Amino acid sequence: MIYVTGDLHGDIDIAKLLDENFMQAVTKDDYVIICGDFGLIWKPAENPNETDWLDFLEEQPYTTLFVDGNHENFTRLNHEYPKVFVNGGYAHQIRSSIYHLMRGQVFTIEGKTFFTMGGATSIDRFLRIEGRSWWKEELPNEQEYKEAVINLMKHCNQVDYVITHCLPTSLQEHLPKYTVPDNLTSFLDWVAHILKFKKWYCGHYHLDTQINNKFRVLYNDIISIDNEIYSDEIE
Repeated sequence: MIYVTGDLHGDIDIAKLLDENFMQAVTKDDYVIICGDFGLIWKPAENPNETDWLDFLEEQPYTTLFVDGNHENFTRLNHEYPKVFVNGGYAHQIRSSIYHLMRGQVFTIEGKTFFTMGGATSIDRFLRIEGRSWWKEELPNEQEYKEAVINLMKHCNQVDYVITHCLPTSLQEHLPKYTVPDNLTSFLDWVAHILKFKKWYCGHYHLDTQINNKFRVLYNDIISIDNEIYSDEIE
């Protein structure tokens, strides 16, 4: 079974994964996808809190997958971990059962296809220091956009699910905060227009809400995609 949830922000919001009902439900064959702001690759590698929480995830019966958000240490995330080809796309392997799903990829998991496109704009950038608490890599570069287009074309612009950190520009209008338009949200508008998909999941906005029958924003909720209801029509 595949579960999806919102941001962890390192150890700040990881407690949702300690929910007793959730922990009793998952098995060694399950996957948990984090919709960005994983945040456990943040401080220096020797930081004990980071090591302890990564050890915790590694010990769980499920495999942890995540797209990046805007609050990640991209210097470490992109350079300290091996790039591997797994389930049809490229990922950074953090531990044997923890993977960062890279941007613009299409993965096949349990027979279902997932398009992944992490990144977002930090609206609090003015409070942060480049290279210490903010990285320009929070938004995709041209190569990542190009790879996304190519991979979608290879799949005839059709996948089962989309996993991002932020929403398309036009969908952000339904939300009360964190709604800064940028090149990525514009690109996601284009993706939403040309792509046939069942469901789109994202984090970033610190709330749990269903925008329509296609788009779901997650924060604290942990949902099973197998229990979702779909529409065959593109919104």
